[in-house]
Amino acid sequence: MTFSSKLLLFGEHTILRGSAALALPLPLFSGKWAYTTPENAPALQRNLADWCQYLAEQQSKGALETELDLARFREDLEASLYFDSNIPNGYGAGSSGALCAALYARYALHPIEHKDAARYPELKRVLGQMESFFHGSSSGTDPLIVYLNQPVLLQADGSIQTLEVPDWPNETSGFQFFLLDTGIQRSTAPWVNLFLERCNEAVYLQNIQQEMIPLTAQAIAAFCAGDWTTLFEGWANISALQQVHFAPMIPESFQALWAEGLKSGHFALKLCGAGGGGFLLGMGRTGHVPPGAIILT
Repeated sequence: MTFSSKLLLFGEHTILRGSAALALPLPLFSGKWAYTTPENAPALQRNLADWCQYLAEQQSKGALETELDLARFREDLEASLYFDSNIPNGYGAGSSGALCAALYARYALHPIEHKDAARYPELKRVLGQMESFFHGSSSGTDPLIVYLNQPVLLQADGSIQTLEVPDWPNETSGFQFFLLDTGIQRSTAPWVNLFLERCNEAVYLQNIQQEMIPLTAQAIAAFCAGDWTTLFEGWANISALQQVHFAPMIPESFQALWAEGLKSGHFALKLCGAGGGGFLLGMGRTGHVPPGAIILT
């Protein structure tokens, strides 16, 4: 079984202040369990044995709300099991989320079924407990999207809804989605903390609540309706606001390109997750995306 990376399409940071967020699987990158030779195992397994030990300790003291067959996981590691993944680390693409989803799918003794929507908040919490080994704390959002392998609408009140969404826009639609690789690995926590600190400023918080959150809601609605023209207009408006309010999160080497897209009207960039590096997410008119863009199809 293969586990895709994930893409946070809308709601970066603003979900922390009352907006919805839309995330979906990104098959461009993926990972799966595989076996290697014993001599290659130490390099490929990285910290899987440490993670197994951590989970065993959490499970023994009742800090995991699920039961994992960690004895079998340990035996499989000794038999040179590893997670074969091309999901880039430090890019917000869900590299650790895919690993958690894969472990849960393989080793959970009583897994929550994909169709059991009423238990999605519980599943998200459980997966967050597993992912906390990698981040210190985790909301569980990334592994949830990967595990369900469906577009997910996340509300600030904690409700979770899977969606049927239209196909990506293609050349004939007049628009394209794309990724730009900044070449910068980053950690999520510092940028989230910066956003939360800025929200202590009354004017800043007002701008987020009265401008960016409504635009995010409108963009999600346009995307779900497949209304690419309306979405592109909203995307450019979000891009312009992020240029002002999220400026420190935009890598300096991409700020000129960000401004160029808005000025030309050919494309618009936005953060892809927390910012500070990783990928930038763009929407552009067909044939007018920046050089080096990874077109999402």
